[in-house]
Amino acid sequence: MKMRVADAIVRVLANAGVRHIFGLPGDHGAFYDAMRLDGRIQHLLIRHEQAAAHAADGYARASGRLGVCDASSGPGATNLITGIAEAHASSIPVLAITSSARLAVRGRNVFQDLDQVTLFSSITKASYDLVDPTRVAEWTRRAIAKAVSGRPGPVLLSVPSDVFGMEVDFPDREFKIATDADVWPSVRLHASPDDVRKVAERLQAAHKPVIWAGGGAIAAGAWGEITELAELTGAAVATTFMGKGAIAEDHDLAIGPVGALGRPITNEYVRSADLVLALGSRFTNLDTAGWTVPARTAQVIQVDIDPCELGHQQSIAMGICADARSFAAALLAHCKSLPWPCAQRRPEVASLRQRWLKERGTQSPGAACTGDGPVHPLQVIAALRAAMSPKDTIVNDSGFNQIWGGQYFEVQRPGRSYIGPRGMGVMGFGLPGALGAAVANPDGGKCVLLVGDGGFMMVIQELETLKRLNIPVVVVVLNNGNLEYSKAGQTARYNGHTTSCDFSKTDFAAIARAFGCDGMVVNQPAQLQATFEQALRCPGPVLVDVRTVPSALPDGLSF
Repeated sequence: MKMRVADAIVRVLANAGVRHIFGLPGDHGAFYDAMRLDGRIQHLLIRHEQAAAHAADGYARASGRLGVCDASSGPGATNLITGIAEAHASSIPVLAITSSARLAVRGRNVFQDLDQVTLFSSITKASYDLVDPTRVAEWTRRAIAKAVSGRPGPVLLSVPSDVFGMEVDFPDREFKIATDADVWPSVRLHASPDDVRKVAERLQAAHKPVIWAGGGAIAAGAWGEITELAELTGAAVATTFMGKGAIAEDHDLAIGPVGALGRPITNEYVRSADLVLALGSRFTNLDTAGWTVPARTAQVIQVDIDPCELGHQQSIAMGICADARSFAAALLAHCKSLPWPCAQRRPEVASLRQRWLKERGTQSPGAACTGDGPVHPLQVIAALRAAMSPKDTIVNDSGFNQIWGGQYFEVQRPGRSYIGPRGMGVMGFGLPGALGAAVANPDGGKCVLLVGDGGFMMVIQELETLKRLNIPVVVVVLNNGNLEYSKAGQTARYNGHTTSCDFSKTDFAAIARAFGCDGMVVNQPAQLQATFEQALRCPGPVLVDVRTVPSALPDGLSF
């Protein structure tokens, strides 16, 4: 069948199940025309290419399907880089489609000519330069498969702008692809029965076992198996920030986030464990508090989809290359035939979380929404948790807002209920990430974004996108007039001196209203819950500008 290259790319994407693409038009107009003619893919105009990449990332995290973004050649492509780098570091499948300089004039210093494939090579699983128009359908299928298989990650398709419009006679077989080819993970690796048996024996012999759930557990959809395995064996469940949602955090066996940004009480418990079963975690410096958690004396069993990560950061007793869900399911099936006296530890584990909630968390005196303003971030978390439904999703930006949200906000729905940019820690991820997550789940709960004023200002233009597309995101801005993470670090390191950390107070509610969104202001703690409940009832996008104290350090943080 004869068609343009652009039509062929769109047809493969649509046949694979892609229904949304985030981006900006440029010198690849034929690609947009192809989407219009095909009719199965909705293109969402985003106001900056970095935000388009983050929106595709948020969409992928919330949906379990491939996120897709596009950009024009040169600066359009370079604007994608920060978002693609975050997706790469967080192992999120995003397909970036960019135009590039025309084949006929490449390498002649023409306008916006750039070696985009080389530029993206270190932040993608693969970068393809589609210079042969006869093979674009094949390479598009390959790019989709590459992004969603193994350890997921971003892939670049760089298409010369003149190639988009070239006509080629494609055989029908070029467009045969599974209708759910964009679902990740696409292939599940299984552990051997012998490895499953060995892990079960070690788990049964342990006196104080911990299940350590990382981002790979969420990617694999393993929350049901992890919860049931914990209930059967009595093992406590700690998560990384990327692993939040592996178990409902109000469960008796949930002990909260671990690591440098996690709960100190969780770190203490994991350090005392004699066996740690890690599912889908790379043991990064932040997740392990500088490789001090787990204890070196503990038996560590690491299960990961990427064999290169096994024992890479952490000494391990066993390393198993497998999908986290398939392994957890096999282990659960084997363990059901064994006795588990350790299950009697459940009340002890539950008391750990209850003590933390009352002493440091959302049930502590400091979380009570009383007194005059300004507001403390812990009061924001307590009021948000009380106002939000378990089916709602919370999205964080990067900075102290993510530590408050990650450490203190407990997700009550296991699954893809928490989204945050822990790979690169990108400020500016939050608003477009929440936008993409809301597009992925239009009939579910609300997407609530918790963001600092510094990160929010980097992408504030996307309020127009929310309004134009009527995406009902609730944006909660912690407005304290400074870059608090940087300021706290400088204060601690340089005898109280700080440089370039403070800026003018901004009325974000007024800005939101100028974009056509609803805008609300909270000046005192007593206003929090009623305002959040009102915002969650709004049918469209709404921003809540919370005037917070200039400085508030999360528990356990040190510089």
